[in-house]
Amino acid sequence: MEPVSQSTSPRDGISGETKVALVTGATRGIGRAIAESLGAAGFAVVVTGRTMAAGQGHHDGIGLPVPGSVEETVEHIMEAGGTALGLRLDLLDRGSIDAAIDATVERFGRLDVLVNNGIYQGPGVRQTIAEIPMEEAERLTQGNFLNQFYLSRRVLEIMRRQGSGRLIFMSALSSVNPTVGSSGLFYNAPKAAFNKIPDFINFEHGKDGISAFLIEPQFTMTDTLRAVMGEEADKIGFGLTPYDPQDTARTVVWLSSRPEAPAHAGPAIINAPDFFRDNGIDPAS
Repeated sequence: MEPVSQSTSPRDGISGETKVALVTGATRGIGRAIAESLGAAGFAVVVTGRTMAAGQGHHDGIGLPVPGSVEETVEHIMEAGGTALGLRLDLLDRGSIDAAIDATVERFGRLDVLVNNGIYQGPGVRQTIAEIPMEEAERLTQGNFLNQFYLSRRVLEIMRRQGSGRLIFMSALSSVNPTVGSSGLFYNAPKAAFNKIPDFINFEHGKDGISAFLIEPQFTMTDTLRAVMGEEADKIGFGLTPYDPQDTARTVVWLSSRPEAPAHAGPAIINAPDFFRDNGIDPAS
């Protein structure tokens, strides 16, 4: 697999002190903000997604065009002086997961952070129990739980050899709260299963120097929401003032880089935008 773009530095591309982070769904929205923030913080960033070039993006469930691409995120990181590698990764395609992991190790020789942000948003995410075809229910379970587990396990193999690593899982409050009808069973049920992955990682691999975090971005206004829903996007938050993707990105960078961050690993969902306020942390200290 060839990257869409990468720095012109040598084969390993990084110094011995540079950490490597892989971000799924980094073409737009919160994933893109996280990837660019990690790049600005000095990480070598592996930018992954399905939309490789500008103008190719579309929403799985509705078919409408959406902005962003792997290529553009890589360019933004590199224009800011960072190191980035762009790779295709489709959460419905396990072969693409293997290829992306192998290309990351080939390029950088290590992997220190996985941000499990990407999601398959097929038409079934809002369908009722009676409406959803079983084939779509299976795709949503595969893309939003089984293959996320597969990716995490591949990354764990690398981190165990290194003796360290951090994995960050992007959840949703709707996967733990009572149903209010804003999304369907097969958005929330795979997410509910997904929520258990970091808990078991901490339980089974905390002794290996590995920490996993479960975070939630609260209601965040993204470019995808605006492109798909227009002014109706504001109504999704039930009148709440939306957060900006950067609010979650700042927390991800802190959890990915700070030596004291493992104290916050655990089964509870972290409110990412309010993390610093909730924990009395000065992010600049």
